[in-house]
Amino acid sequence: MNPTIDSRFHGYLDLEGIRDRITVRPQPVDDLQRYRQLGADVLSSQLKKIYLPTQFSLDFIHEMLGRANLHHREIFSNQVTYNSGIFNPPINENFPICLTGLAGVGKSRTIQALLSALPPPVELSCGLFQGVVELSSFWYASARGKTSGKQILLDFLVASGKDRRKASYATVTELLDACRSIANRHGVSTAVLDEMQFISTGEGASRVTDILINAANIGMPLIFVSNYSLIHKLWDRNSEDTQRLLAEPRIMLPDDPTSQDWLNYVGECIRVSGDRVDADHGEFAAELYRSTAGLKRLVIQLLKHSYTHCFNAGRDRIQLVDLYDAYRSSQYKASASLVENLQKLAISKGNMRTHADLECPFGTPAEFRPGVVSSIDTKRAENVRNQVIDSALTPQEARALEGLLEDGVSASKIPKSRRTATPPRASANDLVRNFGKHVEKVRSPTKPK
Repeated sequence: MNPTIDSRFHGYLDLEGIRDRITVRPQPVDDLQRYRQLGADVLSSQLKKIYLPTQFSLDFIHEMLGRANLHHREIFSNQVTYNSGIFNPPINENFPICLTGLAGVGKSRTIQALLSALPPPVELSCGLFQGVVELSSFWYASARGKTSGKQILLDFLVASGKDRRKASYATVTELLDACRSIANRHGVSTAVLDEMQFISTGEGASRVTDILINAANIGMPLIFVSNYSLIHKLWDRNSEDTQRLLAEPRIMLPDDPTSQDWLNYVGECIRVSGDRVDADHGEFAAELYRSTAGLKRLVIQLLKHSYTHCFNAGRDRIQLVDLYDAYRSSQYKASASLVENLQKLAISKGNMRTHADLECPFGTPAEFRPGVVSSIDTKRAENVRNQVIDSALTPQEARALEGLLEDGVSASKIPKSRRTATPPRASANDLVRNFGKHVEKVRSPTKPK
């Protein structure tokens, strides 16, 4: 139809080109000491900007770009098809892509990377209408704060420049017809519904099902993003719904603790922090994984609290003891409970019914479980070994070790609170004397009648 249309996705499907466009490496933070207590917030804000695509994220984004390219070619296959899509849009059944994973694993950030990897808007002029129309690569809507599917569909129309206040549609069917027509007119190649679990708060899965099916019926490739909690509810729907909504899952798991993706991410966090880590990087990465279960949101949270403990101790570089203190702090208590439940779930092989929201409804891949369990077993063996060594110390050696720990020297023992001293055992004379005092107190001053 037009050279602009034919070359729209040219150069956007190369894997290395995708990696270069979506990778974000922020500048290291400067002197945090001058921010005083706010230094932890400055560090956290800079860490949130990091985005290093994992192999899963790169493959997912590449696949979605390919689907968008195919839909784009279908819309603009010829002038007749384009005109028909505007004035008489077809109703096509479309199975949405379900991107799911644990909260904090990086789903929404991956969606942001996908949107940035799509071609930017361009202007199209054609004999069908006067002037030009802006072609958009995507429609995006978040379910946070939404109570109906109509609000989400209106968000789609706003993305194409339509004024929400002037959009008046009596029924959802009319609104869907308008979405189909406008989507074809603007060449929208993909649609994203983010944070769908929020729309299920206090609602049954029926409303979410209606919203997803209506959005999928617009005709373009649709991606909906959700935590495991919503997917468990959708599993209880009738087969005609689950066959449509759960037929194309993409499960985003935390990085393997031994993978290069995880080591690269921790190394980038250390670089962005201004190299404010006073520990072996391999040991630091392993301890960070055990304390966060590999969830990027928890990594940023724990590093923030670790720097707070580091600053309060009068230091400028984070040590392993700061990770231990931050993990046991009241600010991280809820996250620590989540991490421990995930570790129990990995060890028990998915038998914790009380924490079904932490278990993947589609099943955890077998190749992911051994790395996580191995990390837990390694830490357990290390703790047992340290307890054996500590129990064999003489009193003089134990006091010397406590002095070394207070001086900040690396040691195998994790600092812990001192136990309360045991009271001395009472002698036989003490027991007789105390019993006599007790009898004098309870003796009646008058004789009984």
